[in-house]
Amino acid sequence: MTERVRQLAWMLDYLDDIASDLSAFHRIDDPELLSGPRYFALAWRLAAYQGVMQSRALAARDEQPASGVPSHSPAPRGDINPGVRATLQAEPAFAGIFSFGAATV
Repeated sequence: MTERVRQLAWMLDYLDDIASDLSAFHRIDDPELLSGPRYFALAWRLAAYQGVMQSRALAARDEQPASGVPSHSPAPRGDINPGVRATLQAEPAFAGIFSFGAATV
C-alpha cells in the first residue's frame, strides 16, 4: 500500500460520520456525487469543524500514549494530490467507493 493510501485509508472507517459532517457543514446531502479530489479535500478538513469528526480526532489523540516528544502531523506535501484518479482506481481498498462518471475525450 502506498504511503498516501495509508494516510487516507482511515476514512473508510468513518464514511457515515464524514457524510454527516459534510451534510451539516457543507450542505452536501449525497457525498457520492462529489468528485474524488473534492471529497478528499473536504473530508480531510472536517476535523477543523465542531462535528463528529472533530470528536473522533480528539478521542484518537487522547488515546495516544504520552511521550516526551510532541506529536504533530507532517506538513502537507504540495506534490501529492489525494484524489488522483489513477491512484484511487488502482487501490483495491477503494473499489466501488468512487465513481468518476463517463470518460471525457
